[in-house]
Formats: sequence, structure tokens, C-alpha cells
Amino acid sequence: MTMTPDAKKALSSTIRGLRARLLLDLHAETERVYRLSLSAAQAELPAGALAKRLRLEGWIDEQQRADRAAGKKAKVRPAEDYRREVEHQAAATLLNRLVVLRRMEAAGPDGRPPLRRVAVVSGGWQSRGYADLRSLAPALVRGDDTEGYAFLLQLVFEDLAPELPGIFGPAGLAELVPVPPATLRFVIEQLDQPALASCWGDDMTLGWVYQYWNDPAREAIDDKLNRGGKVEPHEIASKTQMFTERYMVDWLLQNSLGLMWLAICEKNGWQANVVKNGTLDALERRRVAWRAQRAAGEVEPTALMPLHSAAERRW
Repeated sequence: MTMTPDAKKALSSTIRGLRARLLLDLHAETERVYRLSLSAAQAELPAGALAKRLRLEGWIDEQQRADRAAGKKAKVRPAEDYRREVEHQAAATLLNRLVVLRRMEAAGPDGRPPLRRVAVVSGGWQSRGYADLRSLAPALVRGDDTEGYAFLLQLVFEDLAPELPGIFGPAGLAELVPVPPATLRFVIEQLDQPALASCWGDDMTLGWVYQYWNDPAREAIDDKLNRGGKVEPHEIASKTQMFTERYMVDWLLQNSLGLMWLAICEKNGWQANVVKNGTLDALERRRVAWRAQRAAGEVEPTALMPLHSAAERRW
């Protein structure tokens, strides 16, 4: 299933909304759990929470020492900046994991079966995976604010970590940031909206999630530049890293390696199969007709010309 234009708009607003909600809620929860308005000695935290707080504060101290050691011209970023950096990492890690898992629970665009047959994110607390947990381990859902759902997710993440360590493996400092149960439920419910149904069978969804997640940061940098500011070293990635759509990749490939291959064929007196069987000529005729339809308003300006074979998709 290919993502529809309406689903793409819904995905954009959903991811931007989740970004704002996650950053706000995780910041407040970190403050609440670790009582950061008080010194560590005054906070009177349980041993586990105290150890995590000290680890977080120790990392922030290390970053500031590195700033100072960089020289007189180096700017020492406030501790609050580094704390929010960790919270941002935690928010992005959680959302990426849930999006990837939701994508794995959906069938592929060409009818491929789901990579994970037992749903957990799809359906959330009404999913088959959660129903199995309640049936097999009812004690786990009692006395837990997420009714055992967070525990189930962690089991799934650990199961996937060996094969996908970059997504589901240890998250470093992000693991120190607590996620409020209400926030987790909100994220799951937002990703399970019917309006997003066509997104989960589209291979481009993960790229668009990356794009929409980073858009607010890039827009803030653009606004700063328009007011005469400059991009700081830690902002470069947010400003420059953008998702490259498949049609752009195809265009670059066809007009670099593709043309090189055709030139090699011509030089050696060969005839490429796509030339011999008329694929390239047929594509060009249809491009002319498609452009005319677009100019006449008969198709959406961003709609892609349909392709009918593997050779057409490659070329």
C-alpha cells in the first residue's frame, strides 16, 4: 500500500505534534522524578533514582568541561541545553522504535507478509500481543501504571535488538529519561489513527518520519539566520540532514550510472536491453503525456507517473 496524500499530511501533523508533546512531557517527568530543582543531597531520592540522576549530571559536567577545554573562543553551553539534548535523544529513540515496530507489523507494499505477525503497537492496549500478555502473565499488569504495556514493549525491543541494534539496542543516556504512562498511551494512540493506515505499508514512511521530526529544528535555525544569527556547530546536522525521496534517488542514479552504462554500451557497439525492447522510448512518450496532464491540472503537481514493470522502475 502506498501512502496517500491525505495520509502524508496526517503523518506530518502527527509527528510534529508528538515531537512537541514528547519533549514537553519528558522534560517535566525528568524534573519530577529526579527533583532537579533541589541539590542531589536535598532531593532525598531512592538509591536507583539517585544513581541515574548523578550519571546524568556527571555527563553534563563532562560536556561543559570539554567546552572549556576547547579554548577561549569556545562557548560553554548551559547545563540546561545538554539536559534537553538527552531528553531529545530519548524522545526520538522512543518514537523511532514505535514507528519501526508499527511498520514491521504492516504488510509490505507488494503484498509481503508483516515482519512481525503479532501486533503490539497496532491496536495498542487492544492488540493481540497485549492480550497474550494479560492472559499469560496477569500479575504483570497489576500495580503498573501502563498495565504491563511498557514491560511488553521492552520485551519486544530486547527481542529485536540483536538484529537491529542501532534502533532497539542500548540507548545510552536516553535510558535515564523516564516516560510518563499517559504520554506513552498518547503516542501509541496517535500512531494507531485510521488516517495513517496507508503509511505503514509504504517503504518511504520511515524517511518522512525523520523529515517531519527534524522540520521544527530546521525551521528554528532558518528563523535565527533570517534574524542575523549563525548556525552553531551542534545545529549543523539539524540544518543539513534531510530525507531524500525515492524519485530524487532514482533521478540521480539514472542520470549518473544509468547514462554511464548507456555510454559504455554505445562505445562498445552493444545495445542495452531497455533500448532494444523499447522501454526507454515508451517511458519518454509517457513522460510527455504525463507532463501535459500535469499542466492541464488533470493530475496533482506532486503525483508520480505510474510505472508498470521492474525495468521501468529501474530506469
